Amino acid sequence: MTDSIVATPPLDVLVPPAASGPDALGDTPAERGTIQRLLRVDPATREPDSDATLILSLASAWMYSDPDTLKKALCVYGEWNFVRVSVENNALFLASDVCFIQSRCRRLLILCVKGTEPGNIFNWLTDASVASQRFHALGRVHGGFARNIGVMWDMIDRHFLAALRGENIHDVLPGNVDSPCTAVRSSADGEPAPESPGKLEALYITGHSLGAAMAALAAARLFTDNKYSDIRRLLRGVYTFGQPMVGDAAFAARAEELLGDRFFRFVYANDIVPRLPPLSTGRFAHFGRAYRSTGEGWTYEGRVAGQTRTFLVSASVGIFAWIKQQLPIVRWIPLPFSWGDHSPANYVEASQQGTEQPAIFRFRLD
Repeated sequence: MTDSIVATPPLDVLVPPAASGPDALGDTPAERGTIQRLLRVDPATREPDSDATLILSLASAWMYSDPDTLKKALCVYGEWNFVRVSVENNALFLASDVCFIQSRCRRLLILCVKGTEPGNIFNWLTDASVASQRFHALGRVHGGFARNIGVMWDMIDRHFLAALRGENIHDVLPGNVDSPCTAVRSSADGEPAPESPGKLEALYITGHSLGAAMAALAAARLFTDNKYSDIRRLLRGVYTFGQPMVGDAAFAARAEELLGDRFFRFVYANDIVPRLPPLSTGRFAHFGRAYRSTGEGWTYEGRVAGQTRTFLVSASVGIFAWIKQQLPIVRWIPLPFSWGDHSPANYVEASQQGTEQPAIFRFRLD
């Protein structure tokens, strides 16, 4: 692998030409509905897609559950193959957990990264391992985040390249059991409608909290080696929820050049995590397009909040803010940040665009 930086391609080549004939979009059942809409997203718009925001916020939220529950939550929105890979080494403060979510038609791939488990002390130690390290030629980044994406990179590399070739991601690792979610659909003659797998057309990368930070670094790493040129061209968007800052100003500036138009960073109300790491641990900066919500829907925010000064003071304020939200008598007290606002449920609710039933509680049980 080289240590060079690869320039981002022009926007007019980011979307592959539409297929025709038997491979045309929408010819297979799995491409209809949500999957079809995600395949049609145009990164040249420089705005997040509402359908993508919802499905990716759901994936990020349900990554905190077991694989079967994640599958039941996402199968409401399409037919998918799932491969989940985790690496854990407590002595090294490593707790990396990723899921590759491939549409059954193989034309869409989502990389979803699990965030910080509230009860996992080693996740918190990863978050606290702030000492920066060089990240290829892009700049310096949070050491704990970099090590966690680094230990998983071989798996990411293999699954990305397999998907690019149009292969079933279940075939990448030996011993995987193919347990996709499928729906029974019939053709005109009464037989099950066949699906004709195609090659990868769209890639999304997402995560919440620690997972958002790792998603940001995974996307940035695609620009450090020419072997990923085809994958970069298919990247429709990086959607992060409650993401902390991941690198210094030099890294943020370079990542902005390479990813800025396809990097969407969502911040719910006064979520404290996007203002971390604190200034006392060094200077960090955000990049990408920021969107904020205090309820339903997201609004572009040009001004980006800076780092908190120290962790102990800001964390104490954040905890009190969460307690304040539970007690109406003190709810009026204004506070600058809150741990309660960091919940992934807030991000799903803000993304669901007025649906009748809360999207986070929809499951397919068959």
